[in-house]
Amino acid sequence: MMRTIFELTDPRDEVLSGELSEDLFAARLKDVIDGNADPVYQDATRFFANTYPTAGLRTLLREVLGRLTGSQPANNPIIRLETSFGGGKTHNLIALYHALRGALPRSALTAYLEPDWVVPAPGDVDIVGVVGSDLDPANGVYHETDDIRTYTLWGELAYQLGGRKGYLKHAEKSDVERAAPGTGLFEQIIGDRPTLIMIDEIARHLRAAAAVETASRQSDLASQTVAFLMSLMEYAASQTRVVLVLTLAGQDDAFSAETATLRETLRVSARQERVLTPSAENEISAIVVHRLFKRVDHDAVQQIVDRYGAYYQEVRAQNAPIHDRALRADYLQEVATAYPFHPELIRVLNLKVATIPNFQRTRGALRLLAAAVRRLWRHPDSNTWLIHPHHIDLGQQQIVEDLTSRLDRAKFKQVCEADIVSPQLGIPAHAAEVDEPLVAGGKLPYARRLGTTIFLHSLTHGIASGVEAPELMLATLTPAEFGGDDPAIVQRSLERLYARAWFLEFDGFRYRFKTEPSLNKIVEDETGSISVTGAKSEIDTRIRTIWRAGYLKPQFFPVMPNDLDDDAGKPKLAIIHYDALKIGAAATEPPELVQRLAQHAGIAESFRTYANNVLFLVADSDQVEQMVNEARRYLALERITTSAERMREFADDQQKKLREMRQAAELNVRVAITKTYRYLFYPAADGPKEAAFLRRETVPPQGQGDTNPDQVNVIVRLLHNLEKVRTSDDNPLPAAYVKGKAWDRNQVDMSTEDLRKAFARKVGLPLLLDVNQLQRTIENGVKTRQWIYYNTRDE
Repeated sequence: MMRTIFELTDPRDEVLSGELSEDLFAARLKDVIDGNADPVYQDATRFFANTYPTAGLRTLLREVLGRLTGSQPANNPIIRLETSFGGGKTHNLIALYHALRGALPRSALTAYLEPDWVVPAPGDVDIVGVVGSDLDPANGVYHETDDIRTYTLWGELAYQLGGRKGYLKHAEKSDVERAAPGTGLFEQIIGDRPTLIMIDEIARHLRAAAAVETASRQSDLASQTVAFLMSLMEYAASQTRVVLVLTLAGQDDAFSAETATLRETLRVSARQERVLTPSAENEISAIVVHRLFKRVDHDAVQQIVDRYGAYYQEVRAQNAPIHDRALRADYLQEVATAYPFHPELIRVLNLKVATIPNFQRTRGALRLLAAAVRRLWRHPDSNTWLIHPHHIDLGQQQIVEDLTSRLDRAKFKQVCEADIVSPQLGIPAHAAEVDEPLVAGGKLPYARRLGTTIFLHSLTHGIASGVEAPELMLATLTPAEFGGDDPAIVQRSLERLYARAWFLEFDGFRYRFKTEPSLNKIVEDETGSISVTGAKSEIDTRIRTIWRAGYLKPQFFPVMPNDLDDDAGKPKLAIIHYDALKIGAAATEPPELVQRLAQHAGIAESFRTYANNVLFLVADSDQVEQMVNEARRYLALERITTSAERMREFADDQQKKLREMRQAAELNVRVAITKTYRYLFYPAADGPKEAAFLRRETVPPQGQGDTNPDQVNVIVRLLHNLEKVRTSDDNPLPAAYVKGKAWDRNQVDMSTEDLRKAFARKVGLPLLLDVNQLQRTIENGVKTRQWIYYNTRDE
């Protein structure tokens, strides 16, 4: 039987009580040295109990202990700790401070030291530490006990090492004048004493020091501080029992320019320097688990790991999208290491959210995960086997603030409230609207879970923003003892969330939330307010402009015989309304309405005289809905873009995009209409008699959706290809052919007008689109003696 996280783990008391506050995560070296830190940092035993022994920390202790105790004098005299803010640099300095003070029994350090490592006794090592942000180059740092005020890094170090006497004797003048001393300062103050010098976040100090002139006005304090650091490194390298440990932030830090200057300075000491990373990427999960949980039943965890592995195999067998790494054996080891957290939760925090400078990497992850753990234990769910990304409860305002305003992502707050979790009762977020029928049916709120996970992946900028569907499914899907989440249901929830959300974007590759509402979503929402009736009215108007009178005379939407003229004038193109009649591809016979109109005319519905003079254009039933949807979308865009008030809500580039979308939508309506009216019925001698001699022809693909402003020409081209029409460019019909087709049996003579009308009556004849055709045929008949021509007025 599977056991939940509530059975296999126990969070630390301060996590459950909420006492693990933000201040506890923000460790300060100065407070520890001064004895003013919170007990979680000040109490050495408690500190190490809460500290995971990373490879970086163990290496740091080995290097420093070995050199200062003399057991390994060849160890590096200069150590640089590098990572982003919140990555464990200050935490490691505090660990050094406690380990070197000698106040702890060796047993308390068993997990951090090898058996042969020497630990100093109390008082064996002098320890000093300066934090860049604590220095005040303008006003100085006041030490009330000795009535001393220090202004520089070297002044503060001299005071900590030599007290009032040492400072006044060796450093006061250079400190007050802001002029960097040479190595002699430390030779006089330190002598041969084992000494650890820790300098934390000095890049921040350089930013302020750049604005302070030296007494000589020939330099500034920042330049002098860099010069001093070079002297300090030279001194540390020359001594056998002095170690200098500095911390530098990453290149993306707020003080990256100053950090770059320091990194260039440190190059001169590269041979004596060792660069360490406090925690490796693969140690983050172990660090947070160790810090937040006092008990994890690792022996029982394997059952959970095995079930997740089997479930992922089941998901893949259903051809559901899930990331390939879920099926790797080493991924299941990640599940075991990160337990009770899902590896995807650690991954998104470490590789996505932690790239935001203000998040502060491990520190930020601890703060966020502590809140998630506390929430879960206060509201336990009996089916919680791992803590997934969706367990970051965006319904808690403090968590939302931490992930938005705190990270300079304030605009994402509206994203969260509109699309994932609304803070207002009675106004549900879009995810809640999607989830409502599922939850009512006993299912889980998948849209909220998906939205939360996408949200975490969206906070970072650039190409890393967003999450692919297989990775999203891996982070969201949860097994049960038998079975688990149905991937198909989760996928449908994702599709519905995308359709409903205001800020969710999918570029064909990744899902991501953006701070600007998706224009497509805005248009879709507006489209929903456009009635079908309104859309059809727009279509009807446009149909009348698409087919214009020319060679043919369009007659719109006839439903009764008397709606369609019966004369020998221009051929009639009857465009049947799509609501009155629409047919599918299989309907090759003319529908009853078309036959009725083809055979009858007038109110009395007598037989149509000019049956060869009518054509019928009929809608494709498979295209009508799309045509209406395109019209609704166009009307929505027109409503938005013609409203000055609405357009003021958008940025200039969005306004431009909306206008372009409107132009494209207008063209799409035209294309949709012409693609819909793709079936032409025309009279033909070989047409079935029982079907009013009508044949069906499909407007060819190159004609469907043709943007030709006069669609009548498209029909004429088709009829011309069928040899159903004759234009001025065609050769005249032979007189013998016309006499055989147009003249009635035993008819002796015929007026030229009757001959013209015969082309409109007899279905075996083509339609004459140019009367000059008839004139040339008559001339041909005279020349070939088919008939004689005379003017009755000359008789």
